[in-house]
Amino acid sequence: MLKFKDTQLWKISLQNWPMIVIISLCLIGQTAMTLLMPWPMKHIIDHIIREYPTAGVVTGSEQGLVHFVLMSAKTFITGHEYDFLYKGIGALCLIVFFNSLFLYIQSLYIAKMGQTITLEVRRKLFSHLINLPQSFFDKSKSGDLTNRISKDTAELHDIFESFIVIAVNHVPTIIGILIIAFTLDRIYALTFVFVIPLIYTATSYFVKRTKDSMRHQRRIEGNMASTAQEAIYYHKAVISHSMEDGVTEELLSDGRRSASRGEQSGKFQGLLSSSVEFIVSMTTALVLFVGALRILHGCLTVGQLTVFLAYLKSLFNPIKQFSKFMGRVAKSVASNERIEEILKISVSSEGDSEAPDAMDADRFKGHIQFTDITFGYVPEQRIINGFSLEVRPGQKVALVGGSGSGKSTIVQLLLRLYEPGHGSINIDGVDIKRFTFKSLRSQISTVLQDSFMFDSTIKNNIALMCNDAPEEKIIAAAKAARAHDFIMELPNGYETSIGEGGSSLSGGQKRRIAIARSILCDAPIVILDEPTTGLDAASEKMVMEALDILSKNKTTIIVTHQLSTIINSDRIVVIDKGRVVEEGDHGTLLQKRGSYWRLWQDQKGVESNSSRR
Repeated sequence: MLKFKDTQLWKISLQNWPMIVIISLCLIGQTAMTLLMPWPMKHIIDHIIREYPTAGVVTGSEQGLVHFVLMSAKTFITGHEYDFLYKGIGALCLIVFFNSLFLYIQSLYIAKMGQTITLEVRRKLFSHLINLPQSFFDKSKSGDLTNRISKDTAELHDIFESFIVIAVNHVPTIIGILIIAFTLDRIYALTFVFVIPLIYTATSYFVKRTKDSMRHQRRIEGNMASTAQEAIYYHKAVISHSMEDGVTEELLSDGRRSASRGEQSGKFQGLLSSSVEFIVSMTTALVLFVGALRILHGCLTVGQLTVFLAYLKSLFNPIKQFSKFMGRVAKSVASNERIEEILKISVSSEGDSEAPDAMDADRFKGHIQFTDITFGYVPEQRIINGFSLEVRPGQKVALVGGSGSGKSTIVQLLLRLYEPGHGSINIDGVDIKRFTFKSLRSQISTVLQDSFMFDSTIKNNIALMCNDAPEEKIIAAAKAARAHDFIMELPNGYETSIGEGGSSLSGGQKRRIAIARSILCDAPIVILDEPTTGLDAASEKMVMEALDILSKNKTTIIVTHQLSTIINSDRIVVIDKGRVVEEGDHGTLLQKRGSYWRLWQDQKGVESNSSRR
């Protein structure tokens, strides 16, 4: 089990030690004010009882408000009889003022510290998460990961606040009260002591169960977030297949489980609060009863009883808050465990790590060589089996084959989204494992069937990987990608926001923006993965023109099912079950009447049938 001192929460807290010092000094000041507060009242009460024996005896005479104010003012101006009262009240006001000041500064810095910790943990968590290999995300739920970044990190504030308030304020306050109580009257002070182990036992018992319930609830809520996220992302598919009821029921099923865990957690927190309240109330009655007996036996003054009762309240306040804090801490600890669970995952444990001595690659010439590659997303089920291929600089090579033949997987291995089980991939004669991820991937431009777009402006989406590019280059790239004309027709041109996932654009428009992005970066290697799939004839024509500009003088690998788009490729490589079964140019492969010829005939037959319909 991870020790608290090894968590990011602890490390980040220590990095902000000046704020912790300020908070601690304020809490110590509050503790001192709490311990001092009853004493002015004790001196006032004891002085009145000692010097004015008839004080407190109601005579039945009544004084009007004006008479009362005037007599009090006269006594204040002309005599010193009530000096003890003025001094006592003055001291009490001073104590209250400093207590309020310490409380304000403490609250201010606890809020500032909490937000600092939350922000830094979020930064570290997201930075660590986004650098994990693709294999991790393949088996994770995006909604759950999002919950950990947004919701779980927000809970960490309670751990920090609870720890520092309990350690620096509550514990010293309790210890100080017990020391003073035993100094005043050891027998009477024993009535204070027995309540502490009772409350500690109740707190430990219920907090453990609250934490377990919250841990389960957090995991269920992660599943709910994933379900909701998928349903929203694939909304068209959901409504097209009339899956609304099924998706809603799946979400509600998790919701009911989450609610059940939440109710269970609330029950334990309620039992904790009520048991503490019961113990505190019974102890108050006992303290008052024993205190009255001690006064009647001449062992205690009324002023001392007042001190004891004030300290009793001050003792129970941190104990009550402690029980409340523990309920919040139980939630926070469950969230912290979920955060640390991600932070403990190392890149190497997922099998896709950057070498310790990895170097930044020089600009590639574009000579790519796959040698005897084997790979399976599940090691026992190979998708790539002994794949070998050489692509010379500036060549345009197309990878074709049936669905599941391994075409797209080859591309992902080149980008090092996954590592081959056997074999090597070299660029310009150097194994790509020798390069840093960033220097490798920044020199490979990719245009995918599902062109990723962010909820930002068109300008920012084009400059996504080259965010320091000047505006004239962005416009030039858009013109080369045949995107400038439609961009200028939009309400705000290049400053038009395109919505989440580019929802305001058509498929062809998104594809051309993705091409403009790759043209702007001018990478020496270009990967086109199903670049024209799903486009109408007009959009396909413009995209193909843009792709010709993008791939000019670049090493280009095209992955596609649409054979009509690759007839001008330098080489066409046919893949079946992760192996190269044929290669050559379009004419040569048709003459062989082999695998490529059959794919061509099948596709021509489908197109012919479509045209008849």
